[in-house]
Amino acid sequence: MNTSNPIQSVLLMTTSLKGGGGKSTLANAFVDYARRMQLPMAAYDADGAIGSLSHMHASRDARGNLVSPQDPLCGVVDYNIRDDTRSMLFNSVDKGHTLIMHDMAGGSLMDVQRVLDDHDGLTNFFRGMNATGTLPVFLHLVTPDASTVASVKRHLDLTEELGALAQEARHIAVLNRHGNRKDRDFPDWFGYVDGEGVTWGGKTRARLFDMGGAEMDLPSLNDRTMALVKDLRVPFSDAVDNKRLDANDRLRVRIFVQDFEKALTPQVRHLTGISQ
Repeated sequence: MNTSNPIQSVLLMTTSLKGGGGKSTLANAFVDYARRMQLPMAAYDADGAIGSLSHMHASRDARGNLVSPQDPLCGVVDYNIRDDTRSMLFNSVDKGHTLIMHDMAGGSLMDVQRVLDDHDGLTNFFRGMNATGTLPVFLHLVTPDASTVASVKRHLDLTEELGALAQEARHIAVLNRHGNRKDRDFPDWFGYVDGEGVTWGGKTRARLFDMGGAEMDLPSLNDRTMALVKDLRVPFSDAVDNKRLDANDRLRVRIFVQDFEKALTPQVRHLTGISQ
């Protein structure tokens, strides 16, 4: 890292300039995996108490009411990246946690820039990262929508233009396989050949790899099953044996948990700091 301070923590941030790409499902899966493996991951929901990460991982009392204050290592601290509580993004790295997950609201790049009074770039953001010995990891949700690929490109642009200041930034493209999407369903990400034999797309993916980034899948989970798990307000691993779900839904959750673990390749584990 471009700083005299040694790396103290890894800050994982789900991100996309477009909402609804599966960021919260990814954050829930990461936190669920880390805690199941007894990795000390602190969890923060930048979409407030209504966010899915809070909904599924926040600590509750015997009546099901949210506990206050929340311990980020066993519950979820909520804040709103859209208002002055956005300072929590940096305040969270001052707590001594080695692994931190922030589930960001869709299209919140401008709000991240406001945390330390950046304007069109992320100069002050990375100054803050370096000053606190924090390694930033951007988890980019990619869907067939071209805007999600444009989001990855925008973040790559912002980090690359800062040179040495942001040289340690890590980028992971997470392909949302909802509905069992295949590679061909992501034409702008993987590239494709049109009817006239001209190749389009694929450049952002190649660039991400050139910058040391990685790619992983977010496995598909049936919409009905996901809705039922959210209703239970429990992590995925707890839903696997929850008898309020029928056997079919429990098996779907089990398969999702297993497939997510398989998606955590050695490179992804290294980049996210969850290597054991």
